[in-house]
Amino acid sequence: MYPLDHTLITPRLRIEPVTARLAWAARKGGAMFADELGADAPDEWCASGLALVARSAQWGSPMPPTRAVAVHLDEGRVIGDVRFEPVFGARREVEIGYSIMRSRRRQGYAVEAAGGVIDWLFAEGGAETIIAGCHKRNFGSVRTLRRLGFWLDATPGDDFWWVLTRELRSSARA
Repeated sequence: MYPLDHTLITPRLRIEPVTARLAWAARKGGAMFADELGADAPDEWCASGLALVARSAQWGSPMPPTRAVAVHLDEGRVIGDVRFEPVFGARREVEIGYSIMRSRRRQGYAVEAAGGVIDWLFAEGGAETIIAGCHKRNFGSVRTLRRLGFWLDATPGDDFWWVLTRELRSSARA
């Protein structure tokens, strides 16, 4: 997998890769993170997202960024984040996850943020297959994954596992 080393722009979002410098700023607190990112980091997002960003990259780590922060273009505020990691032992397969602030849900932001990362993964990131998991009762994520083009692959226990290929993504966008 190739690293996300640049900002992604969607119609409403600026998607910033979490670099070691941005993770370091997150470890110093919300104000330092917001200053480094150049965007407001509301408490609603910081309550859970800041710690995840702080742990996602280390100085000197050979690993490329595997998390990105979604910033609303017009408002200059963080609204969520997207995680994308190579699946251990699988060639060119990536697992994706996303989180959107509660006050911003049901407005298409998860589809837009995850979709921007997915499109980059297929076009430039070297992914051939993307997988995602969610609890079977997480109806919001089920709708989001279907809108992104994922197909249900497995249902072990209380979890659904979904798969997406370039062809499935293209069909969903048509």
